[in-house]
Amino acid sequence: LQVEWVDSLQEGIKAANNSRYGLSAGLLSDRDASWQEFIRLIRAGIVNLNRPLTGASGAAPFGGVGASGNYRPGAYYAADYCAYPMASMHSDTVALPATLAPGIEL
Repeated sequence: LQVEWVDSLQEGIKAANNSRYGLSAGLLSDRDASWQEFIRLIRAGIVNLNRPLTGASGAAPFGGVGASGNYRPGAYYAADYCAYPMASMHSDTVALPATLAPGIEL
């Protein structure tokens, strides 16, 4: 987990996309325009709105981009795993958990 303070959504997306990794990314917002911009520009395999980044659904594609993905070409079925799949879960409202996860202190 990496937490970095930025002054705008655009700066946050730029900082996140500057990583070698791209497993998951999330946005806490009540603004649909912010979500649309985030999902259009973020470089990650799992992208959630107002939901935790953990506990990805086993029914959705799982992987990532950059050092989080494999991007290995190979024969006829390469298109099945070399595409840029994205799984997403979102909630219409921002809802923080009642208690922090074990080991997290603010």
